[in-house]
Amino acid sequence: MNMITFGTPSAAAPVERDAWSAYLVPKEAIDAEITRLAAGDMPASGYRASSIVHPRATDGIPSFTPVTEVTITVLKPGERTPVRRGNYSLLETSILGGGRASVATTHFPIRESDVWTVPSMKPYYYENTSDQLWAWLTYSNAAFLRRIGAYWAEENLPIPEPKPDVADALPAERPYTRKTGPIHRLPSTGTELRGYEHLTDIEPVPNPPLHWQWEDIAPYLPINPGHNDDPNKRGIWLLYNPATERRQGTTPVHFATYAGASPGTPPYAGTRGHFHTSASINYHRTGHGYSIVDGQRVDWKAGDLLLSAPSWLEHAHYVGKDGWTVLTVQDHPMQIALGSLLWQESPDQPILSLGNEEGQKGFVFPREAGK
Repeated sequence: MNMITFGTPSAAAPVERDAWSAYLVPKEAIDAEITRLAAGDMPASGYRASSIVHPRATDGIPSFTPVTEVTITVLKPGERTPVRRGNYSLLETSILGGGRASVATTHFPIRESDVWTVPSMKPYYYENTSDQLWAWLTYSNAAFLRRIGAYWAEENLPIPEPKPDVADALPAERPYTRKTGPIHRLPSTGTELRGYEHLTDIEPVPNPPLHWQWEDIAPYLPINPGHNDDPNKRGIWLLYNPATERRQGTTPVHFATYAGASPGTPPYAGTRGHFHTSASINYHRTGHGYSIVDGQRVDWKAGDLLLSAPSWLEHAHYVGKDGWTVLTVQDHPMQIALGSLLWQESPDQPILSLGNEEGQKGFVFPREAGK
């Protein structure tokens, strides 16, 4: 018989914080990796790509946070990737140049600072249709799936072709579906029993690939002098995907927000930050400043990538006189789905279980009261 191991239940053990630390990847390192990837012939894999690995990712799974893998991909003019698909969700942004992203039979012309999504199990590929180098960042939950043994992918698929819509008919030989599966409401408590059909024939939520163009986002951000007085501009906007519903995501796993502050905006003047269990990654599109994460100062500038908020570590951001624009990605929607998302806007505010109780009221930006 194999040796059986028993341990102290999590509910009975003391809470021990073991969050990954803040981690800065300077623009210079990203630029050098783009140059390295662009050198020579296309690798046999068909991808000029590498993942940015946090020092705590010591289990052989390339990841930037315990949940999120961040990958740099490069294409030279005229190059195209193989067609792939997998059970992961991708959130992507161009950081140099542009090209064309194809997801299933949808095609996006991509320009610098655009954001787009690749839903799970949709075939996708990329083409550099320009005459310049194209580089982009990909945020995925592949690291999480690998850690739980649930990762699946395939590649070198044929280019997808449009297919005619098929009516949602009920084949006579397969009568057992969610529409016909039994449901019994128990008389004592009102709880339910449901047949196996309800586990395996789940109603799909439409989740097409989406594309947010930077030129469409920018007018809503206060990024030029005098913009702070424009009531139509906000310092932070969520790139919302309706498929995520109440989880308020850009993909089912991650949200992306673009934030902006115009030059001369007074920086955050407080000495304390806020907390959340979702891990946050900032790509600094413009500007410079610093963040205080778990008591440590991290200076950043345009083009730097920063794990700016490891799970439940206090953090605050201080923007320089030139303002900023920043793309922030968090595993917030996944944690809402798990029922595990805790949020504390400041140390004097209550800890809230977002999605399980009424949420934070009266704020339009971290620790900034609405007017």
